[in-house]
Amino acid sequence: STTLRAARERPAVPILCLATNLSVARRLAVAWGVRTTVISGIRDFSDMVEEACRIASDEGVAARGERLVITAGVPFGATGTTNVLRIARLGDGA
Repeated sequence: STTLRAARERPAVPILCLATNLSVARRLAVAWGVRTTVISGIRDFSDMVEEACRIASDEGVAARGERLVITAGVPFGATGTTNVLRIARLGDGA
């Protein structure tokens, strides 16, 4: 739901959503400005930040030196637990 709330504001920058569930990814694929990628094997928040930075770079969503705003719910997989906001600079070791 956090991704949908962000998309509702129609930001001028792309929204990259990392989903662990294929059905969630499919539903978000039609949201305005959202690029969804299905991921697996994320163990903790640090892994998720690294993966988000890698995917953003690989897909051309962000370039080296640009900032990413990362939101997540910890523990992962629990609905309605978005409780982390992190700003990472791409290429700076996140």
